[in-house]
Amino acid sequence: MHSVAIVGANLAGGRAAEALRQAGFDGQITLIGEEPLRPYERPPLSKELLWNTAEAPNNFFLQDEGWYAENRIDLLLNTRVEALDLNAGGVRLSGGPLVTADKVLLATGGHARKLNLAGADCANVHYLRTRDDATRMALDLRQGARVVIVGMGVIGAEVAASAIKLGCEVTAIEPLAAPMERALGKRFGLWLGEQHSKRGVRTYFNRGVTGFKFADGRVSAVEIDDGTLIPCDAVVVGVGIIPATSLAIDAGLTVNNGIVVDRRCQTSSPIVFAAGDVAEQDGFFGGRFRQETYQNAADQAQAAALAMLGHEVDYCKPMWYWSDQFDLNIQFCGQIPVEAEIVVRGDVESNAFVAFFLSGNTIEGVLTVNRAADMGIGKRLVERRVIASADRLADADVSLRELLKQTA
Repeated sequence: MHSVAIVGANLAGGRAAEALRQAGFDGQITLIGEEPLRPYERPPLSKELLWNTAEAPNNFFLQDEGWYAENRIDLLLNTRVEALDLNAGGVRLSGGPLVTADKVLLATGGHARKLNLAGADCANVHYLRTRDDATRMALDLRQGARVVIVGMGVIGAEVAASAIKLGCEVTAIEPLAAPMERALGKRFGLWLGEQHSKRGVRTYFNRGVTGFKFADGRVSAVEIDDGTLIPCDAVVVGVGIIPATSLAIDAGLTVNNGIVVDRRCQTSSPIVFAAGDVAEQDGFFGGRFRQETYQNAADQAQAAALAMLGHEVDYCKPMWYWSDQFDLNIQFCGQIPVEAEIVVRGDVESNAFVAFFLSGNTIEGVLTVNRAADMGIGKRLVERRVIASADRLADADVSLRELLKQTA
């Protein structure tokens, strides 16, 4: 292999380029991105960048500006890939030029899902996917602004917390019974909803948005399905992403809820690999799904890089994510079984605890709140499918490391 083209100058694409060089690959690497910025981290977009836009510009890049030239990586920004040209061996850029490549990595991520409502593209309706999105949003999150959050998944919940921090009046609308219910389960989703309410977020759960009202070309109120009108100065929508699979579909690759890859991160074409939010992969507990997490994008991209170089790769990890909201550091690893037994270590009321989600006596999920140190062991408990009794898990005198050693 003499050349690699990476489509997506983002976290996954950037980490893949780094991994190729770290593994000793000396050939041509072309990293192509539609944004004008070199690869950067996205988690700060809903937090630090909103809090202090003026001081944020250079804090989130994966590498210094000169790193790509120093490592002989051709960085093509503001550039769109129009097609995978498998016959010619490479990718075609907007306008027709061909970037030749022996292997291609698709790290195309996804696009923010938009509301199917009139006015969903108004200037004060915000979707958060890029740094430019965050910069525009920050202009509307000013002291006293009335902000409506539509969707209380991770992005919506984090922006709600940031808006409170900035002195906004925040109202959140969520079709489920609690924020982040799919990620945390109902019990801890309800706990998180209480935390938002205590800190000033006005919440409407089990409610959907039916329309907007307008004044001077901007959304002035949000209407929900019980007829309530919520006046606003800005709307933030966080209802998920649509994976960017068009290149793969047009090239005839296998696509389901994302670009289908095996445990080598290889698609149905032997020369095309995929990683990050766009990749549908084997689930650690069975089945197939996409992982929309920072850690998966970074780790899977590194695995894909090694696989392209011919290394033995068997990538299949349990999901792990974190979210910072208010004074809460929330981390989760694994899954929540349908009929999970939940064991709590610590005091939920103190907002410093660990929760274990058991299937039988097997640990399948671990949640930590303001107990980040415990997640280091918690991840390994999940990865090793550790068996432990509820009594021992609840007993703070039994260290988690002891449970891990006994299993080993």
